[in-house]
Amino acid sequence: MEAAHRSDTGRKSDKPYYLAAEIDPPKGTNLQGFVESALSLRGRVDSIRVTDSEHAIMRMSPLAPCLALKEKGIEPVMVVNGRDRNRISFQGDLLGASALGINDIVIREGHDPAEGDQPVVRTSGDLDLPTMLKCASSLNAGHDLGGEKLDGAAALRIGVSLELSDDASRNRDQVDLIRRMQEFGVSSVCLGPTYDINVIEQFLPVAEETGINLYLSVMLLKSVTMIRYLNNLKGVPSIPQEYLKKMMDAPVKQDAGLTIGADFIREIAPIANGIVILAIGWKDRLPDFLDLLGR
Repeated sequence: MEAAHRSDTGRKSDKPYYLAAEIDPPKGTNLQGFVESALSLRGRVDSIRVTDSEHAIMRMSPLAPCLALKEKGIEPVMVVNGRDRNRISFQGDLLGASALGINDIVIREGHDPAEGDQPVVRTSGDLDLPTMLKCASSLNAGHDLGGEKLDGAAALRIGVSLELSDDASRNRDQVDLIRRMQEFGVSSVCLGPTYDINVIEQFLPVAEETGINLYLSVMLLKSVTMIRYLNNLKGVPSIPQEYLKKMMDAPVKQDAGLTIGADFIREIAPIANGIVILAIGWKDRLPDFLDLLGR
């Protein structure tokens, strides 16, 4: 899986596109269901991304699930958020992952705890995205953020996840941030989920300019209610009305959500380096979805 990730050569290629699936760790200590879900995707996706208390919902740290995947011969990608860490713990977690051979990482700032299942939680407030990138880059260079030499450098392949906005100026700020990522050795940027191609197109020129791989994420839609809920959220791109109408007209809403997602991926795959599937509580339907994609 790792080899397929690194061999990707660019947008608008005739080669099969890179495809990843995100899976949440368990909310508990039982890894069996997580591992079974991952194994059901073996050979069908290029990588498994293991999330880090995504949407501010407390789950097992991604380190143990990533190690479980390695033991099954699957090279994982570990998501690490800055919301729950300070600079010391962030660097320590990256060193621990690299020491275990978990070197593919995706850095995220993390969602506001107010959105999650424990809204009284406070963020550390210590890490913004540029600081996290400086941490990872420093560890790869053999020293910590304070300049102290390490007893063994990290070997991290650094990816970044960026949230998209319904505010064009905010998205332009994200474009400018991508330009600054080259100096930190960032290899890929994954945009947050959207079904609005106009939003995606804002990021294509900077990906070409920098040579950083651009991945697009697609969230599987479950119902009319879900679409309406997402469209009422402030600060996120709206789902175009054409997809709402398709869902409303469909006799089986969940099947329609899979079809909508598969059709959209086929549309956007030629303009990006790859796609990341966000199942969000629907991991059991990922094999059905991959059937629709012909994977």
